[in-house]
Amino acid sequence: MLMSNSHQTNPIYPQIPPPDRLSRYALIGVVIFAIGFIGIAFLNTLFKPETPSPISTPIPTATQVNYNATPLPYEELTQQVERSLVWIESTPRNSFAPEHGTGVILTSAGLILTNAHVINFGDVEGNVNVYRAINNRFIRQQATVMGVAPCEDLALLDITGNHHTPIVMNITPTIGLGTEIFILGYGQSTLASNVSVGFARGEVSRVLVTFSPYNGLIEHTAELLPSDSGSPLLNRFGEMIGMNTLMDVQGRGRRASYAINQERIQLALAYLKERQAPSVTYILSDEADTMVYRLTDYFDRHCYHIALSAGDITVSAKPQEPRLFTPILSVYDSKNQMMIPHTPLRLENDYAHMMSITTPGIYTVVISRNQMTTTGADKLGDYMLTISRQ
Repeated sequence: MLMSNSHQTNPIYPQIPPPDRLSRYALIGVVIFAIGFIGIAFLNTLFKPETPSPISTPIPTATQVNYNATPLPYEELTQQVERSLVWIESTPRNSFAPEHGTGVILTSAGLILTNAHVINFGDVEGNVNVYRAINNRFIRQQATVMGVAPCEDLALLDITGNHHTPIVMNITPTIGLGTEIFILGYGQSTLASNVSVGFARGEVSRVLVTFSPYNGLIEHTAELLPSDSGSPLLNRFGEMIGMNTLMDVQGRGRRASYAINQERIQLALAYLKERQAPSVTYILSDEADTMVYRLTDYFDRHCYHIALSAGDITVSAKPQEPRLFTPILSVYDSKNQMMIPHTPLRLENDYAHMMSITTPGIYTVVISRNQMTTTGADKLGDYMLTISRQ
């Protein structure tokens, strides 16, 4: 018996699910798609790299602008510096020939700084004259010696007036080997009728050079001339960073020039301008104390700052070679004024000198010599120092 077609399976045409099953499949697909979309969005949110915060642009701050913010041409710098220079003429005691040098104006009121040796360390005869260039003319003025710092080879002068142009001074300069420098001074001026300023430039070749009693000298290659003593050592911005004081003329190696550094300048100004007492470097004992010291170079001098009370004091400097070496004594009082001018200590006085102290204070005793001695251990500059109370 044969079965009907409704109960037979056709192998060619697949069976079609009923309508309720199709609806169920569509709903499941929509749900799966939605869950996948939500999952992808969640993962993107979870692992999305953090957006960097915006970088704020710094707001420029105002800076002080002055003439030395950048190096200027030398022509402009020399014109600026020249207004702060003076030419100095002084006549040492017991001499017919005047000494000449350069000085720099420190204040608008007329304080002038120069080398002490330009005014013979204060041992001068008559007036110290200062010449200033005004409208292509040189005006002469008399200067008062305010004080002398022989250990730093510096002296402070004063002229009248209130409209002077002070030099720009950098008291904490940055100086190293190869630093470019220049100088401006009256190096070749020896007559009041022929005064002219001169210019030279070079580089720093050594720093912290010591020649007793000068410490921390700046060695440079700009050549100094005789009347350049007291001229400013200037950096590339026209700022004074030192004061020229020495030139090695003995031919010991390269020819070099030397300037006092700012630390020593400010130290000297503290007790010349601010009237501060220098630090004590020599202390008197109850008994006479004898020490041996040596002057080993042609510009050596020894300085001793001593606190003295009222009374009589004897200073003795006995040389080891009296035929070749005569000690020279000079003394400065507590106001940095020369109290005893250059006095040779001779055999007939047992190389001693007695002085009376009336005002207690810190005094400066200087021992130098009247003849050159060669360098080395030849002992031509050895002397025995004794400073004692009477």
